[in-house]
This record gives sequence, C-alpha cells and structure tokens, in this order.
Amino acid sequence: MDQAASILSDSSNALYITFYPCLTVTTVKLPLRAVFVVANSLKVADKVLGARNGYNLRVVETLVAARILARALGVTVQENEKITIREVLGRYLGEGEGVDVGPDELDNGLQLLLESERLDVLKPKRGQDHHLDVTMTEMIEMSGLPKAMFDEVYFSWVDSE
Repeated sequence: MDQAASILSDSSNALYITFYPCLTVTTVKLPLRAVFVVANSLKVADKVLGARNGYNLRVVETLVAARILARALGVTVQENEKITIREVLGRYLGEGEGVDVGPDELDNGLQLLLESERLDVLKPKRGQDHHLDVTMTEMIEMSGLPKAMFDEVYFSWVDSE
C-alpha cells in the first residue's frame, strides 16, 4: 500500500484505498490548511525476531474481533469463514456481494454503532480494571466456535507462537 500511495497521491489529496470488494483508490480533497505531523517515536522494533509473530497475532485478533462483532450484530458468518471488520460492517449495512457501499455510508454506519454502544461487545468482560486484554480462552468463548474449529480457522494458516 505504501508504494501505491506514493505513486497515486498528490499534495492536495488523501487517498481512500479499499481492498473490498476489489482494489479501488479514490482521491479525497484535503482542506486547504490541513497539516500532517510525521514523527519518529524512537521506538525500536526488531523486525527479524518478533515482528512476524506480533503482526500475525494482530491479524488473528482483528479477524476474531470481526466474528465477535458479527455475532453481536446478527450478521451471518460461516463457521470456517475468516471475515474482516470491514465485511461485517458492509453486511450489517445491507451491502451485497461484490458491492461497495462507499466511505460515507461506512462512516454513517460506524457512527450509529458507536452511538448505540454495540461495539462494547469487543471489550473484555472482566471488572473495571480498564485493561483491554482478552485471554485466548475468552476470545474462543466470545467467537462462539469450538476450540478445535477456532484453531483451524485462525491459526492453521499463520506462523505464531
């Protein structure tokens, strides 16, 4: 995506890049006085040792979150399907197969979900400790899948520890 953005962008537009239902790039006009700050956090990330597992774990976590959200919203997901949060929102909004409702409709849908607190299902159920961690056992339970199916759907295709 970085390479595509560097080739397709210009200084007066942002890019809306979507991969679903197909790769599409749309320019979005920036306000005249828009300012971007690029900063170096000085945080060192060892890309050789831990990044692959960390990245793979984030991918799995977001896919599981999508399944959990789909269950809460009543969106149908096949047992062996790896659905994304974008696809869940699209189905929830009535988006048909191969159709993109567009960024405005997606934004409106997200705003409605935020206002209704329906996204709270993604928060851990433990006490008021303000930790956002969810254990593997909790993820499996929240997904509604048996452990063997959970492992097959979410861990059979990635390297993870």
